[in-house]
Formats: sequence, C-alpha cells, structure tokens
Amino acid sequence: MAVQMAYIQRPIGLLLIDLQRAFVDGIWRANLPDEEVEPIKKSFQNCANLLGSGLNNVPTLMTRCPFQGSDFELHDSLTSVVGKNQRYVIKPSTSVMRAHGFREWVEEKLLKQGINTLVIGGCTTTSCVRFSSVRTHKAFASKGLQVVVDLSLCGARKCNYVQRCPSCFQLYMDFGDFDSSRNPHCTCGGVDVEMISPVDKAVQCMRDEGVEVMENFDWKPYLL
Repeated sequence: MAVQMAYIQRPIGLLLIDLQRAFVDGIWRANLPDEEVEPIKKSFQNCANLLGSGLNNVPTLMTRCPFQGSDFELHDSLTSVVGKNQRYVIKPSTSVMRAHGFREWVEEKLLKQGINTLVIGGCTTTSCVRFSSVRTHKAFASKGLQVVVDLSLCGARKCNYVQRCPSCFQLYMDFGDFDSSRNPHCTCGGVDVEMISPVDKAVQCMRDEGVEVMENFDWKPYLL
C-alpha cells in the first residue's frame, strides 16, 4: 500500500484527447446507432466530472481534431467546466506527438517543473489514446516521464469492447463490424479459446510499450 500511495502522489500533468462533439453527436458517429457511442459519451462525462471537481495545480492540455463547424467544439458535457483559457493543440493524426506545441508543453510545462507523470484520457482507446500514449512514452521516457492511461476517462465504440476468438478478432480488425447488427458477439469461444476485444488488445499494446494502464487513477490527492 505504501508503494502505491507514493506512486499516485507523484507530480502529474493531464492530457485529454479529442473530447469533441464529432465523436458523440457529429460527423464521426453519423452512421452509428446511439448505443455504439455510449462508452465515449460516458468517458466524456467522467472527464467533465473530474475537471469540475477542482484539480489542484495539475497542468492540463487538451487536443482537438481539425473537424469543421460545430464538430470541432467540445462536447456539451464539457462546456460548463472547461474555461475559455484552457489550452489545446490541434492533432492532425492519431498521435499527439504530431500536434504543434505538444512537445514544447511537455518539456516546458511538465519536465522543467519536475512533473514526472502524464495521465491521459479521451477517445478513442483503440486509436488516438493508444498511439498518443505509446509515442509520447517513447519520446519522453528517457527524460523521466511516465505515461499513464486512465481507462475510466477513455472510451471507444461499443463493438470494440466485444471479446472475440482469434479468428473472429482478425476478421473484425480486417473488415470491421459489417455484420454486427445481426451477430455482434463471437460464439466460437470455449474453455481453451483465448477471447480478446480490440480494447483489450489496445491495453495490452500500451502495457507492452511501457505505458501504465489503470482502470481508475486515484485523483483524490490532486483535488482541492
């Protein structure tokens, strides 16, 4: 327990990825049923709850994808808790490392101030969160920065939480959920079959690359 407490009380920064209307109400989810984006919507609300709870001296950066119009804006659940002066960077790809100003923020706002942990949340777990966390860790681990992903602040499409056998998993990764409306669940599993979901795979990949992945980061020591 003493080791865990020492870990969670390290100086931290917070990166929240793409908490935008496009992913819940806009163009990105335009052809998806409401239930498919519920995990993303829940993660946005969890991020809003955290920001509204009063983080004490935690440098925070947000990213946005370059969507047009209202799709570019924060989701409605965030607007009342995100200040107008909240800094954000434009992320043109799946990795935050390609966002202008991100590297400088880490080096100047975090590392120069002795902050050695960057907690990441946002969407989606299987794509931008995975790529951003892994590549940030690779870029800054040698300088003493540990990247942590808080899964309670992350979300992905509902289909990406469905566990599948290796064959069905590969079909899904190759072709997507073309038949998900008729048969969303793999029924090939048995006692000797290892079942895995895309979210499980993303978590495994992040951990393999040295990213610390937690179901729930303990925010209590950082609240006012």
